[in-house]
Amino acid sequence: MRKRLLFLLAHPDDETFGPGGTIARYAAEGADVTLVTATRGEAGMLGEPPVTDRAHLGEVRAAELVRAAGILGARDVVFLGFRDGTLADTPRERIVETAVREIRRARPHVLVGFGPDGVSRHPDHVVMSAVASEAFDAAADPARFPDQSTGGLAPWAPAKLYQFEVAEDILAKWGVPLAGVPRERLTTFIDTAAHVGRKIEAFQAHRTQAGDVARILSQEGYREFAREETYVLAKSRVPRPSRPERDLFDGIPEEGG
Repeated sequence: MRKRLLFLLAHPDDETFGPGGTIARYAAEGADVTLVTATRGEAGMLGEPPVTDRAHLGEVRAAELVRAAGILGARDVVFLGFRDGTLADTPRERIVETAVREIRRARPHVLVGFGPDGVSRHPDHVVMSAVASEAFDAAADPARFPDQSTGGLAPWAPAKLYQFEVAEDILAKWGVPLAGVPRERLTTFIDTAAHVGRKIEAFQAHRTQAGDVARILSQEGYREFAREETYVLAKSRVPRPSRPERDLFDGIPEEGG
């Protein structure tokens, strides 16, 4: 089985600041990694100092994401075409439909999104967490968006949905206003130690986010923290393990299509 993952996120830089080490690890192991991003980050920062103007920010950030994805090894990058900062006001069904289309196209064994609070609590992150959860179910349901089937996209049921999360004790130590989860809620621990350098290289591709990059990398022990990325297994169509997982594909049959 050629392993396939799809990361369903909100903005350029989410892929690196969050699960970048996981993307790099599985890409290096030969998995097909698809990165689906809802927006082009049009409402974000311009850089410190600015590297573009507001009118061109979406175009610049999209290019930054493509560069970062290439560094991490993602095979495919897709923009859903929604505008940064507007997802909470966008009809949810529209977002879910576009997400389902990409799931049916890429046919991932594993779907990865945010946890319910989106780590940063950004409204777009919160929306995309809910979208991933609904799309996980809807992609397998032939009654949802049947016009996609006539276009050649058959229903597809990913085996697992993971939510990227960070233990709240780490965030408390850093004193950053992000949303963590109790460590005991974490189900899955991915060894990304061999890919910390590649993740940090991908950070540098996001030049408009240089201020955030500097703040993140200056956190005490960040490089040690980045040696492992953590998740909550939110939904599964295969039996759940009775022990902490060390592999997103744990329990997925090798003969899976």
